[in-house]
Amino acid sequence: MQSASANLVQNGDFTSVSYSGGKPLTTLFGQFGTGTGSTLTVANWATAGYNFVYAPNTVDTGTSASGANAGKPNEAPGQYNAPNGYGNTYMWGSNNGGASVIPATSPAGGNFIAADGAFEIGALTQSVTGLTVGRTYALKFWWAGAQQENFTGITTENWTVAMGTGNVAGNFVTPTVTVPNHGFSGWMQQTFYFYANNSTETLSFLAAGTPNGEPPFSLLGGVDLEVVPEFSSWMAFAGFGVACIVFECVRRRRQQLLFASAA
Repeated sequence: MQSASANLVQNGDFTSVSYSGGKPLTTLFGQFGTGTGSTLTVANWATAGYNFVYAPNTVDTGTSASGANAGKPNEAPGQYNAPNGYGNTYMWGSNNGGASVIPATSPAGGNFIAADGAFEIGALTQSVTGLTVGRTYALKFWWAGAQQENFTGITTENWTVAMGTGNVAGNFVTPTVTVPNHGFSGWMQQTFYFYANNSTETLSFLAAGTPNGEPPFSLLGGVDLEVVPEFSSWMAFAGFGVACIVFECVRRRRQQLLFASAA
């Protein structure tokens, strides 16, 4: 029997990271994913989009206004390996003149992902195994909206989340947040419920944002997928109507017993 407390997502805190350049993992950040040309990988996760991983205290610790990549507004100081990937980049935060404080990490701890929702968009995916067909699963994660450093303007951000194909619940979309110029939305926790059609499903997160050219970034951390206990699953699908029917049957049975006693 599946444990209700087991997280079925591997590396949900994005801390299992490797980088062939030898940079210490405690200061690691940068673009990753197959097809990007990056030598940075995040275990169990795949992407071909303009997506980055950040260790604690790295998301706003530099500026592209000066340094090795001065004059390249899309990039921050550090490796610049175009056209094979885009090296490193920062978000606006209190450490580089932004309007808001970005915490060192998400409330879940570990590393987190920043995905551009308006440029070279590509989903972040993982193949989740060990599912039980017919069971309901609760997906919880932390997310936020931010803006790429060295750009200006109000942005909007959200995530589209899916698990498998033909899911009765379809795709889910988080609320859209509006982030002020050089700002940060703050971290929010989201929960979605999925029904397993297969023992293995592909979990995907796709960032969306506006406007193009003022890079809107959706942040993601602490991804957790757990099976919903059987009774809760039954209640979720049957609804309160079944509970009311059960209650009514109990009430009528009690009345019958009372009438029998009175007779």
